[in-house]
Amino acid sequence: MRKLLAFITLLSLQACGPKVQLPEGAPPYLKTKELIEKAEAEALSFENLSIKGKGRYEENGKGQSFRFEIRLVQDSLIWVDIADPFLGLKVARGILSAEEVSYYNRLERNYRQGPADQMANYIGFTFDFKPMMTVLSASFSQWNMKWYQDYQPDVYQLLNYSTEEGAAPPPAGSPLMSQALHPQSFRPLHFKLRRPQSGQNLQIELKDYQAFSDFEFPSLVQMDFQENSKKLMLRLEITDVKRNENQTYPFRIPPSYEKL
Repeated sequence: MRKLLAFITLLSLQACGPKVQLPEGAPPYLKTKELIEKAEAEALSFENLSIKGKGRYEENGKGQSFRFEIRLVQDSLIWVDIADPFLGLKVARGILSAEEVSYYNRLERNYRQGPADQMANYIGFTFDFKPMMTVLSASFSQWNMKWYQDYQPDVYQLLNYSTEEGAAPPPAGSPLMSQALHPQSFRPLHFKLRRPQSGQNLQIELKDYQAFSDFEFPSLVQMDFQENSKKLMLRLEITDVKRNENQTYPFRIPPSYEKL
């Protein structure tokens, strides 16, 4: 009887325990569904955000610095203002929604407007409004929600493949998207995106979370994009973040500006 009880206890422990062998240093085991629920519950709740700081943009090693202010309206609008890093003179302003992109350049006195996909072709990188909102607000990426875990030391990591009908399958063991979550706060630490058909790779890191008023937000966001021999880098050093304050989104293209 004693042996039978011991055997039943062992089976119970095995049935309730993790079904995977966790690597050394991995955070406590969570089912994928539970992990996603925690990440969604801990996501920053906001109606609007104002983000300020200084940044640097580089293309193939050559670039320039700037000051920025970004204003977000949840699931609706991204407003960006760029200024000279030294004198603070306004250089450019842009506004982005799911349907349309507009921007104007004060130095060259020109502007461009059009559908988001048309603007993406002009810039040279296919972007989507929702992922941009996700990254800029340091939120959990839902994407197509077909996530599974890749157990790693120090972080919770989720991998994803495209579920679009007719999409070409990626190479074995090579996900189209991944995101890493902090083991305690469940806030995002990095995103990685691959587009094998076009040879595009994008990596975004969210670092050094700090307290801004009553919430935490990364003080550094770095984006690295590569397409064949082209390499782009965007670094945002965030110094101030405000949530749910009265904001305006001024955007008026001067009539004298040339349309591109």
